[in-house]
Amino acid sequence: MKRLAPARWAMRLCALVALPLLILLPLAHAGSPVWKIAKGNSHIYLGGTIHLLGQADWPLPDAFDQAFGSADILVFETDLAATQTPEFGQKMMGQLTYSGGRSLKDRIRPATFQALGRFAKARGLAPADLTPFKPGLVMVFLTMAQMKQLGIAGKGVDEFYFEKANEHHLPVRFLESPTAQIRFLSDIGKKNEDEMIRYIIKDVGKLPGLVGRVKTAWRNGDLPTLYAATTGPLKKDFPRLYRSLMVSRNTSWLPKIKEMLATPAVEFILVGAAHLAGNDGLIHRLATAGYTAANL
Repeated sequence: MKRLAPARWAMRLCALVALPLLILLPLAHAGSPVWKIAKGNSHIYLGGTIHLLGQADWPLPDAFDQAFGSADILVFETDLAATQTPEFGQKMMGQLTYSGGRSLKDRIRPATFQALGRFAKARGLAPADLTPFKPGLVMVFLTMAQMKQLGIAGKGVDEFYFEKANEHHLPVRFLESPTAQIRFLSDIGKKNEDEMIRYIIKDVGKLPGLVGRVKTAWRNGDLPTLYAATTGPLKKDFPRLYRSLMVSRNTSWLPKIKEMLATPAVEFILVGAAHLAGNDGLIHRLATAGYTAANL
């Protein structure tokens, strides 16, 4: 499975488990994936990202470069450089692999295991190679294989601007540790593996029909369309996972973002677009806390 580079892909895909939630503010149709958040004389930029892109997705919307050109500091979900180290890869594989002679096959029904095998084989994966892993890592492998088939396996917005920040010698900061993201992946499907694997097969299977629509909606800042196409089923079918991946992380990030808004420096924060939308999303929560949010 080395060819799959799981550590790199897992961090790209962590926020793709669910794409944006339905936002209830008129800002959703404003036209770009980047917002200026302000209060008084202080402001930051908050950009919603897609973590995997193809050649046809470039150039990115101009709003990203506009925010980048005005920023003193770039802020990412996690340290992308740290996720590329062998030590991180070993730690991730250790926590997302079953131990004690157990395997995924022991935790799902025979019919589900057979469906998983057929689905994996159709995407160029050996079904037996998936059995040592927990659902979170199975999701990574299947999504990666599907996206490769679709020609969408290149660097995403986060990785592009992480490299650009280094080139321009801009300071970078992070909202959470790579270890925290491993924990989120490890919790996916815990104690309901059969249901989760069936959901993953269904969800990944939708990608060929959804990618174009999702990318267009993302570029236009059309968060309701993104919600209708993707995140709604996750919130409905797996509320515990939704709370873990979305609500709890937004709640953890919010005080850090408010601290940034209290300083003279201008931060450009890049997070998976899912985290910007809905009543649980960062934009709505910042707006209700008295900050203004204007689409670029």
